[in-house]
Amino acid sequence: MPHENPDHRFARAAGKATRSFLDGRRQDAERARATRQAHAEAEARREREARQRRQARADVGGSVLLKTARWWWGVVTVLFLALAVAFLVAGLTGRTDVVPGAALDGATGQYVLAGLTGVLTLATGAGAIQLMRGRRNAVGLLTGVAVIVGIPLIVRGNPALIAIAAVLLAGAALLWLPPVRRRLRAS
Repeated sequence: MPHENPDHRFARAAGKATRSFLDGRRQDAERARATRQAHAEAEARREREARQRRQARADVGGSVLLKTARWWWGVVTVLFLALAVAFLVAGLTGRTDVVPGAALDGATGQYVLAGLTGVLTLATGAGAIQLMRGRRNAVGLLTGVAVIVGIPLIVRGNPALIAIAAVLLAGAALLWLPPVRRRLRAS
């Protein structure tokens, strides 16, 4: 330009310096934002990994307890099946001493007990199968069986019946432990 005003030259230089300064600030702000975001993501990842490690440690206990509950109710089902067969055989042979204090008079009484324990076998078997499949409704079914059958057996006062009630109620208590409930919720 043939004849420039020196003020324009200084104004242009000042404008370039201002743009350069503002561009530098914007780039610095973007770098700082990216750094903060990277740190936040890294912190979130560390927290997630720590939470997963804690859950994995807690889950090991839940897994063992759930396996124990599955076996427990499988054994209870087999126990009821054995009692049903024993009552049926006792009805056929005329014996009334299968479970002391639990006998009803005569073959008809033994058949009634065989039928009742057969129904309990079906209920606990269905609950055990649901439990093995990881269904949460197994807890309600098995707890209901344990309470409905266990409480009257305790009231009866017979040591053999109290032992059966204790097995049922301990199995129900096992189902309500928090690690078992978490495991069933997760599956």
